[in-house]
Amino acid sequence: MKCANCGAELKVGCVYCSVCGKEAQIVSDYNLLEDDFLRGLLKEKKEKIKKKHLPGKIQKGSSSGKKERLQKEDSSGKREKIQKEDSSGKKERIRKGDSSGKSQGKAGKQRAGRRKKKKPIWILAMAALLILTMGAVILVQHTWNHSYDHQIKKAESYQSRKDYRNAEKCLKRALELDSGSEEAKARLAEVYVQQEEYEKAKELLLELLEQEEENREIYEKLIQVYEVQKDYEAIEELGRDIADSEILELFDGYLAKPPVFEPEGGTYQEEIEVELIGEEDCKIYYTLDGSDPKEGKEYTGPILLEPGKNIWIRAVSRNQFGVFGEEKQERFTIRLRKPETPRVTPSGGSFYAPSTIAVTVPEGCRVYYTWDGTAPTRESKQYTEPIGMPEGNNVLSLILVDKYGMASDVLKCNYVYIPQ
Repeated sequence: MKCANCGAELKVGCVYCSVCGKEAQIVSDYNLLEDDFLRGLLKEKKEKIKKKHLPGKIQKGSSSGKKERLQKEDSSGKREKIQKEDSSGKKERIRKGDSSGKSQGKAGKQRAGRRKKKKPIWILAMAALLILTMGAVILVQHTWNHSYDHQIKKAESYQSRKDYRNAEKCLKRALELDSGSEEAKARLAEVYVQQEEYEKAKELLLELLEQEEENREIYEKLIQVYEVQKDYEAIEELGRDIADSEILELFDGYLAKPPVFEPEGGTYQEEIEVELIGEEDCKIYYTLDGSDPKEGKEYTGPILLEPGKNIWIRAVSRNQFGVFGEEKQERFTIRLRKPETPRVTPSGGSFYAPSTIAVTVPEGCRVYYTWDGTAPTRESKQYTEPIGMPEGNNVLSLILVDKYGMASDVLKCNYVYIPQ
């Protein structure tokens, strides 16, 4: 037996080591053969594991081979043994591999390196496929970005999802690709309306209207914009010179139609009353001196035209939105004829009994008369009741003055009254 502290041989029966004086702790002799045998078992286990990962390579081994390897490792003499013992008497063994083990380790590392360098084919194939896919994606995106039709379709898709900002971007890109596209401009104007950007929408629609004056859809969208902005005067101006009946239908309710004159202008020989007829919910304003009717009087009833004047009536309607429509004007000339002579009963003759003379006077008129043969005037005696017939041969002269002051011709009646 040997001392655990200094390794000196202990004598049988000694409690303390005769060399170092430490209390004797009996440790069995180290068996080199057993240690080599264990090392061989471990190495064989590792080789079996390698066989699983490297099929096709067969390593032969037998019990005799194991012993030979153990003997060779023993003969190399390059192993080192380190034994340590702590205060509690536990042993710790540290073994270092010999030079052959190191060489085998280096060879193993080199083989592992070669295996790493040889990448499997499928990895290379996947990498190539990934590169091709990315290239295709980039090519498609580039093609789409330069495609007018694709930008229009994307804008439609965004617009259907109410994503108006992205729809606007696509339509602007479409206009970059085709600056004259009416379709892209019309769609962009619609997107502006949906985003309540009415000034931008109006600018585009007016630009489109210059290109295509009879496009009903453009008028409809413009009216929509003006309606939101409550710019009814702009609506009236927009529809002022339109001749297309289908487009004019869009302006129903927005445009005040001009008033209708009843009777129409012309020359009349009698007193007349002129009526102005307009649409429901509209007011009519007029003037008689040819001035602007928008600053004139509001029409409330028939207009009596005085005779002897040339009258120029200008009239305009104003709708419920406060917008004036198109103006209408007519000229009237009232040239009255002289009134007819008075009707007298009896109108003349010979009489032998007392008689009276009656005169028919129209409403608003007056009759003046004389018996001395002179022409009556407004200063002469006015007829108010039947006139007594004087004796003898006499001439009654009469005139009729109408309500306008116009006098008729003189009527002369001869009466011969001889009493019996």
